Amino acid sequence: MMASLKRFAGWRSCIVAVVALLSLSFQAKAITLNFQGLDGTVINFATNSTFNFTSTNGYQFSISSVLGGVGDSVGLDGFVSPGGPFVIGPITISGGLQSASVTGTGTLHITDHASTDLTGTINWISIATISVAGVLDLSGQVNLTGITYGGTNSDLQALANAGSGSDVVTFQFVPPQTLTQLTTTGGQTSYSGSINAVPEPGTLVLVAMGTGLGIFVRGRRQARR
Repeated sequence: MMASLKRFAGWRSCIVAVVALLSLSFQAKAITLNFQGLDGTVINFATNSTFNFTSTNGYQFSISSVLGGVGDSVGLDGFVSPGGPFVIGPITISGGLQSASVTGTGTLHITDHASTDLTGTINWISIATISVAGVLDLSGQVNLTGITYGGTNSDLQALANAGSGSDVVTFQFVPPQTLTQLTTTGGQTSYSGSINAVPEPGTLVLVAMGTGLGIFVRGRRQARR
């Protein structure tokens, strides 16, 4: 049991590092909103190769911290509607890494203190798992488009001014669950992530993806020792 918990802690650190690196890639020129799933909210994987974001109270996540902004969005809640189903495509296996494309769209909402919503169209593009770790949009590609907002919150205005961005979501399973297992036997998990204003074309995406995969592989080797 203790060994499993230590492996989980190590992989959780790797996931946090991936999100942090993606965030740092964007913060020099744009805003990043980090978020945490609310209690009662999960990603629910079904046996028909789909997943949904489900919640017991309507809202699904809360902004936990901000990079590159004033921080007035911290504590604001948001949700994706509809929360699914998002369809997982054919799975590619490379060592312990399993990945697949994702299809299906929803509308991202973040509600300010005056009950005005920022909205944008979300498509997760890709999903990947390795050991206990999972990521939606590991490469940080643009998957959030048409961002609009008519309120006065400075952070949300900065995100809307970018017009598009990358929404990266991380999740964990202990014991580990592969993408193949999740699409055949199902499962559910809490999650966290970050919303980044649109990146520089090409370069930052490749750097973020390469760095993230490097951290996954390095963490896996350390877990074996």
